[in-house]
Amino acid sequence: MLTKKPPALQSFLSLVSRRASHLVRQQYDVIVVGGGHAGTEAAAAAARTGAETLLVSQKIETIGALSCNPSLGGVGKGQLVREVDALDGLCGRAGDWAGIHFSILNRRKGPAAELLSTPRLTVLEGSVEELLVSEPNPEQPGHHRVTGIRLANRSHPISASSVVLTTGTFLSGSLFMGQSKSPGGRIGDAPSSAGLSHTLRERLGLRTGRLRTGTPPRILKDSVDLSLAQIQPPDGRPTPFSFLNTHTRCKPEEQLPCYLTHTTPGVERVVKESLHLNCHIQEDAKGPRYCPSIESRVLRFPGRRHQVWLEPEGVTSDLLYPQGLSMTMPPDVQLRLIREIPALHRAEIHTPGYGVQYDFVCPTQLSPALQVKSTQGLFLAGQINGTTGYEEAAAQV
Repeated sequence: MLTKKPPALQSFLSLVSRRASHLVRQQYDVIVVGGGHAGTEAAAAAARTGAETLLVSQKIETIGALSCNPSLGGVGKGQLVREVDALDGLCGRAGDWAGIHFSILNRRKGPAAELLSTPRLTVLEGSVEELLVSEPNPEQPGHHRVTGIRLANRSHPISASSVVLTTGTFLSGSLFMGQSKSPGGRIGDAPSSAGLSHTLRERLGLRTGRLRTGTPPRILKDSVDLSLAQIQPPDGRPTPFSFLNTHTRCKPEEQLPCYLTHTTPGVERVVKESLHLNCHIQEDAKGPRYCPSIESRVLRFPGRRHQVWLEPEGVTSDLLYPQGLSMTMPPDVQLRLIREIPALHRAEIHTPGYGVQYDFVCPTQLSPALQVKSTQGLFLAGQINGTTGYEEAAAQV
């Protein structure tokens, strides 16, 4: 559950990936498409039951990545983490292993390495080009059975009796920054194939819609005047997420503080002056209810002051994550906006914020077990069902 991996771990994962790709068979019991929080839990759970499982992810290095907020848990969400842990899930243990100030940070290996050592689980880097399904049963018109997947870089299909789609923001994803738009589900990663969305809509007849989300810019810590922000020290004795742990990996004295600051009238002014430059906020796709962008907050609640939490991206990272400043305006406007906040008046942006729009499947078409009603063996979990947040995605599995 890391946003980044240390160089040694990246080399380890790349080596395992190269070896694993040669060990991939043509038949599995379960195939999981996507290595986010729903995907990691689904793959591990399937393997624990004894099923031969294949997890397909574009990059092994980004398995379980915290693509947006570098934190796990919180009000309501922490309960979900505990429930996942009670069912032998991964995210609670990963949080205890890698957490600092209740944040999942760049400190240890996390679930990517744990997944790679899970019996009966193979991890493969690749992009799914097509979902393979049987022809409709004449006795049950419109009903299919999933038979496997086809990868973009492999000529032979991989068969399975069950396929779990945990595609996150990569299902026909589009990235937005200002007035620019490009295909993709996360900045720095290759876009996914449109073939999967086409199969779901055209072949299986599923109703889909569009959702949007976003992430704040990452700010260079040395450019921030933390003396103008309110320090938020961590708990003296961290409480672990997992029932299996009596303490966290991080010692109390090793934790890092967070800092609290607030928006100003200048922030609201910059947002309103730049709305015509922001095509993401003008789109019809619905955004997350519980973590709206700064543009949405200003438009919904004009004249109000909003909290901004400055969270460290990692123990050795020189970046801060400004929680509460998710934005999709042009990079130069983002810099103007953050500098309207006193503690950030000289701040420099390392990576601009951006927005993502992606397809989701209307969840009324699923059974209580999250199986597509019209397609036997096809299951959906996470953001493809319209969920918001790492914990909710993990808990669906």
